[in-house]
Amino acid sequence: MSIKVEQLKTILDETLEVLRNESTQYRPHSKDGYPGGVVLLKPNLLTCIIPDLHGRQDFLLNVLSYKYQDKKILDLLQAGEIQFVCVGDGMHGESRVARRWQKAYLEYKNGFQNCPNMAEEMNENFGTMFKIMQLKVKYSELFHFLKGNHENILDESQNGNHPFAKFAAEGPMTKQYVKQFFGEVFLNQWNHFEKSLPLLAIGSNYVISHARPKMMFNIDQVINYKNHPDIIEGLTWTRDQMLQSNISRQMLNELLDSGQPTKFWFAGHTTVKEQYKHWVEEALVQIHNPDKQSVVLINNGVCLDLKEKFYHVD
Repeated sequence: MSIKVEQLKTILDETLEVLRNESTQYRPHSKDGYPGGVVLLKPNLLTCIIPDLHGRQDFLLNVLSYKYQDKKILDLLQAGEIQFVCVGDGMHGESRVARRWQKAYLEYKNGFQNCPNMAEEMNENFGTMFKIMQLKVKYSELFHFLKGNHENILDESQNGNHPFAKFAAEGPMTKQYVKQFFGEVFLNQWNHFEKSLPLLAIGSNYVISHARPKMMFNIDQVINYKNHPDIIEGLTWTRDQMLQSNISRQMLNELLDSGQPTKFWFAGHTTVKEQYKHWVEEALVQIHNPDKQSVVLINNGVCLDLKEKFYHVD
């Protein structure tokens, strides 16, 4: 999907307008009046959880064309019969394009004078995000994209963010490319988009975030997340070895109705080798396998177990 600059600027403006005006019915507002960090999912509605995309625009398109109970997912969305939660990390290809990142790094060191590899990477990233934004604008109450740790276009080390480098210097490379070819105004608008994203989605008996929680946060703190960089970091950057014991289960008990005997916390961020990894004691389900295109589908609003909840869409 090749996206023209003006198309991207237009959809970015439209998405910012939607995010600024999200209804309190599904996104409670903060004390300062802005849409907060929590999305309240519709009960009794089929829910699709999409793990980290990392520029895999084909993954998103495959989700929409996948048939669930003889109906295409896109048709269900158009009929208002399904809601989506993407766990974030829309940009930065992972191991599948590690070699390309290394070639692009040399282009970066040369000032992007000639940069076919970086251009290919960014075309995938913006193609993916363009489709996400289209869906958000058209189906604002049904399509939600959470902030991940890769939603940091400025590659900053503040506001709950940390600079990023894995296969090359992805963070500074992306910032420089966008600034150089799209301009500083666009760069800052994209930063504003990232900082307008929610952190958490709450269903009937499950919660979704980019990363597993690092520590206990209550719902008011998450709603007012812009005043709490530790919450942003604590729901987007946590690795397994970084957290206090049993936090996800404790937060589930804090956020969900006490009458729900079975509860799950779904998260991406940390890669898994299987289709998913279930930490039973933590009530945590990690769903990010970068080598698979697999989503979670929860019918009737309640997830009683993990059987037949994961679907390959490729």
